[in-house]
Amino acid sequence: MYGRDSSGRTPDALSASALAFLRAMDRNRNRVATESGLTGSELRAVARVAEAGSITPKLLAESMEMTTGAVTAISNRLVALQLLVRVAHPHDRRSLLLTLTPAAEQITQKIYDDFEALITHSVRDVSPEDQARLGAMLSAMALTVGSDADLSLTA
Repeated sequence: MYGRDSSGRTPDALSASALAFLRAMDRNRNRVATESGLTGSELRAVARVAEAGSITPKLLAESMEMTTGAVTAISNRLVALQLLVRVAHPHDRRSLLLTLTPAAEQITQKIYDDFEALITHSVRDVSPEDQARLGAMLSAMALTVGSDADLSLTA
């Protein structure tokens, strides 16, 4: 399925499996975005605001690895769709916070419920012990990948 990459290397089984899983998750995220009437970037923004509770546009831009201008355009659309509101920052009168509306909270709850159902369905034939081991491995891998994000592992 995943033959040689552009460098001519053949990915190992774990890398190929991880890539297949990530691609499947991308397709699912795109489906959810389309069903919600949002772009992928708008869905990511809503999810990031949901995770934070409230967030400044600058921090949202940093977390999404986008310019503040791009996040302004996204947040303008989400405000127009009545999914986000801008509120005064309680500690910095020069700043504001983005928060979810009840409509956006319903969307994010559906997204998380659908994700949980998708994962539950995908591991239906996996023992609880193996699910626990897989969860621990994924958590450890996420920590490593997150901490090594700025490092070149091929150097």
